[in-house]
Amino acid sequence: MKKGRRGLRRKLIGTVCILITLMCILLIGISYRVFRDTYISFCYDKALGIVEMLAGQIDGGSVSGYVETGETDEQYDALLRQFNNIKAHTTDLSYLYLMVPYGDHFVYVIDAYTEEDDMDNISKLGDVFWYGETEYRELLPDVEAKRASTHIVYGADAGFGRTISVWAPVFDKDGNVAAMVEADYVLTEVEKRINSYVLRIVLFFAAAIIAITAVLIRVIDRGVVSPILNLTKYIDSYERGKTAKPPVRLREDNEIKQLSESFTEMVEKTDKYILYIKKITAEQERISAELNVATQIQADMLPRIFPAFPERKEFDIYASMKPAKEVGGDFYDFFLVDEGHLAMVMADVSGKGVPAALFMVIAKTLLKNRAQAGGTPAEILADVNRQLCEGNEAELFVTVWLAVLEISTGEGTAANAGHEHPVLRRAGGEYELVKYRHSPAVAAMDGISFREHAFRLNPGDSLFVYTDGVPEANNKENELFGTERMLEALNRMPDAGVRKVLENVTAGIDAFTAGAEQFDDMTLLCLKYVGCGKE
Repeated sequence: MKKGRRGLRRKLIGTVCILITLMCILLIGISYRVFRDTYISFCYDKALGIVEMLAGQIDGGSVSGYVETGETDEQYDALLRQFNNIKAHTTDLSYLYLMVPYGDHFVYVIDAYTEEDDMDNISKLGDVFWYGETEYRELLPDVEAKRASTHIVYGADAGFGRTISVWAPVFDKDGNVAAMVEADYVLTEVEKRINSYVLRIVLFFAAAIIAITAVLIRVIDRGVVSPILNLTKYIDSYERGKTAKPPVRLREDNEIKQLSESFTEMVEKTDKYILYIKKITAEQERISAELNVATQIQADMLPRIFPAFPERKEFDIYASMKPAKEVGGDFYDFFLVDEGHLAMVMADVSGKGVPAALFMVIAKTLLKNRAQAGGTPAEILADVNRQLCEGNEAELFVTVWLAVLEISTGEGTAANAGHEHPVLRRAGGEYELVKYRHSPAVAAMDGISFREHAFRLNPGDSLFVYTDGVPEANNKENELFGTERMLEALNRMPDAGVRKVLENVTAGIDAFTAGAEQFDDMTLLCLKYVGCGKE
């Protein structure tokens, strides 16, 4: 029996150690591959963002002038400082330069450097680089297609080591490629960081293996081996005839019998639980199907065919709504009160889910019906407030921004019932918040009056309104997106069309939240006023 006991311990502990070791080796390999791919993709995405940002700021016409004359100016010096600053503050970025591509070579315009760089290796304005295989295969097709990098480019060793290259085109006023901004990572430097990470993983897993093995030896010996050996000893004693039959006391305390009884009991409970789960699942599927229908109904209530008024050239409008749950309490609306006036609504019902969605349907219907009957925004909100306060036992309310615009002149009147501040961009300028005193939310109190104010849109002006789900979007560190980041997203491409404006804001939110759960509905609307007689 002693030999068997030692063999059982040895086999169990040995098997566990081997399995843990194999699992750790597998995890290390997977971690290396995942981290390598992820980090290289991260470097590519970061570099692509940098070169696209720089390319969008550079005047393509002035670049050709630098190459032709070989002379610089204050604009060139400022651009060089910007390139140097970005390189100095971008981890692992080896090269950042601006060049003019030709058929078999390119000419350097700017080659960024830092204090740590060897200036003998820094190219000057007018230096020529003859293409290699990578440039012919990857760079020239992108230059001809007038596009930025579409994938990770692994460059050949041109004397500085293999690289990861990213580029973006700089356009002149005619839309032709005047230059390319390129950023390179030396692959060996990137792999040093990857290998450093893998080394830390190996050391961590080695320590974990030792600790887990020691704990498992203790746990297996006390919790598994010893009870089994004690049971084996009793069985061995019974087989040798020391007892005619197992005593009642031993039979009642038998772990195998208890395990069998526990298993039988577990099976009975599991069968009942499965039946219960089937019932609950069927009910959840029914509710889910109804919520899907409700989601579709709610979406169908909002204007979502764009362009909304293709025959009207005086303005362009676009809106979107992304609920936090299957159905939401946010809503937007826009419609022609008559041939000369456009009404716009942005609203947010308190609460979430089905109650807020039902209240949203009522509020939207009342607002549109009352607005189409005529009157100022203040009068419209006052009448809707009175109707919503009747029988509002759930004490829900709705923040509303409502405006009526005279299309021919750009003159408008707006009322803000506890809603977010609108954002206005004057032609050629940047988006800025328009702050003024608000009225209370609609349905918060019966019998209240609402303030309104006049505004004017000139040709080329844009108006952006939204719900609080935009500035209050938070990332995994519970930081708010905020109005400052919202304005940065709006001003990234201030001259963009209305749809692109909303896409830029949404992209900014997605990048900031980085997969964090969405807690509130997000609704956005943008209007660009063209004016009469303009396309």
